[in-house]
Amino acid sequence: MAKEWIFPEETADESVIGELCRAFGIPALVARVLAVRGYSDVRAADGFIHKERIALHSPLFLADMDKAVARVRRALESGEKITVYGDYDVDGITSTALMVRALGAMGADIDAYIPDRRGEGYGVNCSALDKIAARGAGLVITVDTGITAAAEAEYAAELGLDMIITDHHECKDALPKAEAVVNPKRPDCPYPFKELAGVGVAFKLVCALTGGDEAVLNEYGDLVALGTIADVVSLTDENRAIADRGLKKMNENPNLGLKAVLASLGGGKKWDSSSVVSFSVAPRLNAAGRMSSAMTAVELLLTDSPARAAELAAALDGENRRRQAEESRVFEQAVEMIYQNDLFGKKALVLAKRGWQHGIIGVVASRICDRFSRSCVLISVEDGGLCKSSGRSVEGMNLFDALSSCGDILEKFGGHAYAAGFSIKEENIPELDRRLNEFAEKVLTGEPTAKVRIDTEAELSELTLDSVQKIEALRPFGAGNRTPVFALKGLTLGDVRTLSGGKHCRLIGEKDGRQIEMIAFGMGGLAGEFGQGDLVDAAGELNINSYNGTDRVQLVLADLRPSEPRVEDVLPSREDFAEVYRALRAMPRPVFTDTARLSAEISRRGGRRVGPDKLLNALSVFADVGILRLGRLGSSVKIELASGMEGRKVNLAESREYIRLKNELTELYGKEGTAYAH
Repeated sequence: MAKEWIFPEETADESVIGELCRAFGIPALVARVLAVRGYSDVRAADGFIHKERIALHSPLFLADMDKAVARVRRALESGEKITVYGDYDVDGITSTALMVRALGAMGADIDAYIPDRRGEGYGVNCSALDKIAARGAGLVITVDTGITAAAEAEYAAELGLDMIITDHHECKDALPKAEAVVNPKRPDCPYPFKELAGVGVAFKLVCALTGGDEAVLNEYGDLVALGTIADVVSLTDENRAIADRGLKKMNENPNLGLKAVLASLGGGKKWDSSSVVSFSVAPRLNAAGRMSSAMTAVELLLTDSPARAAELAAALDGENRRRQAEESRVFEQAVEMIYQNDLFGKKALVLAKRGWQHGIIGVVASRICDRFSRSCVLISVEDGGLCKSSGRSVEGMNLFDALSSCGDILEKFGGHAYAAGFSIKEENIPELDRRLNEFAEKVLTGEPTAKVRIDTEAELSELTLDSVQKIEALRPFGAGNRTPVFALKGLTLGDVRTLSGGKHCRLIGEKDGRQIEMIAFGMGGLAGEFGQGDLVDAAGELNINSYNGTDRVQLVLADLRPSEPRVEDVLPSREDFAEVYRALRAMPRPVFTDTARLSAEISRRGGRRVGPDKLLNALSVFADVGILRLGRLGSSVKIELASGMEGRKVNLAESREYIRLKNELTELYGKEGTAYAH
């Protein structure tokens, strides 16, 4: 699927760029990124670059914080037992560990409870409250959960349990009745920053209890940063300060458990960026809650024994490998269901199957969402009829709002605009499918496409080691402050080769006597679409590749496309049609694949390169004249060849679709079409 490149609406004035360069000693490349992101004057840019100067907001601005502090202090003074009730993701795990460590250091009689994902599901449940009461607790503090637990809060009161709720998820119309409900997203909460993670809200409670945020960050900043980065909240405002200071603590003096996880990664990795946390560390902690018990990860963050920390880190590494294998299995099954059930006309995908692991369906839903550019809900069907689900959404469709519109057929739900979980009775799944697609049709217009958001165009002469190193001043990257993406135009391709058995692709781009290495992870099909001598535009992130003692600038590709496309680059010729048709006849029927893979397969079979855009146009013409049936879902296609076509003559050049394409492409590219086919 061709991706849409989105450039900034306005470019910064050269005088602004020059002023930023002089003020901060940065190259123009970095100054342009600052300017297009809204930091076009020195004062604003100074506050962004110098994260250490970002002031944290007073925790007392949070509604009910005074009530929460008073109730915790009463428990501390009386020796009352406190139970911290957390969630089983990294945000919940770090929130739980932070609260147990901090209150334990204050002398609290404290323990922790995280529900079992398989047996109890998401959020506060009454059975868990029974267990907590039986263990002698008088106060329950929820972290990263509880904002929708109205009935459970009432049940806790019946058991004689007081409850303090700290959460950051979206609120429903009525808040639970508790001793305190601390959530920046409360409609009546005056807190100036609404994007704290669950661990951020827990951090604020600890700060309010101790009276000093700097001391808390110095002691527990690594835990707060880990949960904040892993939960993909916006790394702006005080989240930027939390992430920056926490990453520094991870490098200098990390929690013993985190140190063991870092050692288990091997290769001398450092916590030098949020990407290391997101893609290496967080998945290992998440694996505990997804595959077995999140309490394993909590214990890792609470232990003071190096031997036990190493043992637990090794166990989590093993759980993570199991998680990866299970995710791959469920992903393949979900994709097969999409093809077999011909879901190519839907804007929201609702997929249900018995036996899917609760802990990994959210991650798989995210992969499906990325692959097909559709909102996706995966449902694990359970015996007894109550099913658990997790969903992810695309830009433009608020999943929490969508589920709210279906609240009468859901047993429980909660989450955010882009991610949510819920439980549902099996018989209500078809109705959910209908309503979610009805909602999607209203809020989404046109065919969803993957987008590449470009910060600025760059020349190869600007891509020096120094300029890439200076980009570090913009870290930490993440939601709300994504890694900069640069566009390089008019490159001539040199070497093009696949890596890792065709999984990845390595390319060399050349222009004005300079070269850059480009690596395309998971895009091995590019080798079938492009070849040496092609003129291309590239978009991607810059990094420094160190190999054999040599450092060089590398572009990690987000997309690659022909420079200044011509009609003949995208309108199929007679030879292109023939090559595509021969390849389709030789493949198993029906054909389920995506256009990049099919393009690479055609190149492999016949030696003729037919790029994905040209391929999709050829398939559209074939479908128009009845040679095949074509279903599309994002970049994926389902192709069924019509029977009885052998020997039948069809003039493709006179088909309505071919004529439409030729006229449209000629107008788009401003030149006469030269391709001909029949």
